[in-house]
Amino acid sequence: MSKKPHIAAVVQARMRSTRLPGKVLKEIVGRPLLWHILHRLQKSELIQTICVATTTDTADDPIAAYAQAQGAKVVRGPEDDVLARFALAAHLLDPDIIVRVNADAPLVDASFIDHLIREMMRSQADFVMLKPGLSAIHDGADPMSRWALDKLVLMAHKDPVAREHVSAYFKLHPDFVKIVHIDLPLKWQFTGARLSVDTPADVTFIETVYERLHAQAGEATLTDLVALLNREPALLELNGHVHQKPVTAQSGAIVVRCDGGGVIGLGHVKRCLSLARRLRDSHGFGVRFAMSADKIATAPVMAEGFAVDLKPHGVDECDWLLGLIDKHHALAAVLDVRTNLSATSVMRLRGAGAIVGVVDDATPRRLAADFSVYPPVPQVFALNWEGAESEPLVGWEWVILGQDLGFPMRPGTARPRVLVSMGGTDPLGLTLPAVEAIARLPATFDATVVLGPGAAPHLESEIGKVAPRFEIIRAPNDLPRLMAEADLGVISFGVTAYELAALGVPALYLCLTPDHALSAGAFERAGMGVSLGVAGEVNDMMIAGAVQSLLGDAERRRAMSAAGRMNLDGRGAQRVAERIARLIEEKRAMPESVPLLQAAS
Repeated sequence: MSKKPHIAAVVQARMRSTRLPGKVLKEIVGRPLLWHILHRLQKSELIQTICVATTTDTADDPIAAYAQAQGAKVVRGPEDDVLARFALAAHLLDPDIIVRVNADAPLVDASFIDHLIREMMRSQADFVMLKPGLSAIHDGADPMSRWALDKLVLMAHKDPVAREHVSAYFKLHPDFVKIVHIDLPLKWQFTGARLSVDTPADVTFIETVYERLHAQAGEATLTDLVALLNREPALLELNGHVHQKPVTAQSGAIVVRCDGGGVIGLGHVKRCLSLARRLRDSHGFGVRFAMSADKIATAPVMAEGFAVDLKPHGVDECDWLLGLIDKHHALAAVLDVRTNLSATSVMRLRGAGAIVGVVDDATPRRLAADFSVYPPVPQVFALNWEGAESEPLVGWEWVILGQDLGFPMRPGTARPRVLVSMGGTDPLGLTLPAVEAIARLPATFDATVVLGPGAAPHLESEIGKVAPRFEIIRAPNDLPRLMAEADLGVISFGVTAYELAALGVPALYLCLTPDHALSAGAFERAGMGVSLGVAGEVNDMMIAGAVQSLLGDAERRRAMSAAGRMNLDGRGAQRVAERIARLIEEKRAMPESVPLLQAAS
């Protein structure tokens, strides 16, 4: 009688996930993500031992403690060498078959895994894959023979794919071990579903699936999921924009340095969030924000699921950023700040191995960056680029909007709608004077007043007194929709000006500074809006007259709308993210050289 093979599942898990830090213990459907994995693996008919392979980093102590409390074995090894952790697990458990399991797959299915194991053993193979053309609803687990793992450790340990993704090496090198290609029952066949958890959108998808299936935590089945998605394919759109990172892509974080608050507003934060979402969801990078300690600015960043590193008091900004690049193995840094960070500092960041880009930056540090991004405004064309190492990316197509826009232009109605918005913090208190000016006009239009999260708390009541018929909304969750429904904007010039133009909404611009007035002039020359000049030089009559003039000229508004849509297509964040990814890949492909800091020492 043959000996029954010892089959062990090894779950790779760590807290420092690049795209969604701490996700392993993040609650999904009321239970930690790791609980879902362990709970579902326990239903296997063939797996005898479950082990969690985490790192020796103290940040992963909670994972080790939780896994042990759930009855799983635990091994701990190098953070940057997943294969070494699997080798340690194999030495401890001495299995005949190892099932590699990702800790980000809350719908991992024991019956599906058992099917793979049986087919692999039946063919006496070392690894199992689906026949070409088949696509499974399942994700997150691969069985392999102990011999296959041992050979991987001995012969491919230096390969980055083997070190980080383990079994993915077999898929890229099909002759390395014996692989059997198998059929798949129809109940598990499905194309286009993303079941792993790497972003907040993925969490939303999983929790929505559980809600639709009316299932208890850990009990949703793949067959029920296939039936649900065939009935409601629109559910796939919840995280369909998130792309899986290729196994050959280089892992690592990107540091985004930006600030916001009562004085400078939230424009920098909004556009950096837009870029960060693209880097994370479309290119698979982990993004960390480096910011000053301002809750108004950090709250929207953390709400989007991004980690924030706060600048310690009294620490040099460059030294702090260098420390973050080293700590998080950052591949790039994006700077969108108005601090005194110097060109020499940017050179030091690049010398540490990071690609460095700056956004809308007129200071000398732009010359030392790898790339710099600008709208086509007069200040940019006046800059001196002599001796620059940076690649300037100038044009409306490079503008990074602060919102993900996708709303159609509002159809014309008998009563046009005016949107009043003075940014996230309204630092000069422009909202109330603008409302007072507009409220004096005949009531032939509707108005929506948007107050940012940092606007004065008493504004609602004051606006209600002078304009009781105006709609007032503070910190709306659906700002893009509100903007798209407007026929005319009255705004402080900033990121909102670009967003309204992209939506085809003409606007009147109140400028906080002479620099803003120069930029607003470019919008006016492009036919997208009208600049009223620096706010301190604008009176109520000028605002009211400009609003009345544009509301009475539908043909001019249509021309301004067309100009905005023609110039700003809303894909600036996508283009910048693609440029960053390309620069990282080009640098990765270059022969290794001595870092600049070492060469200078």
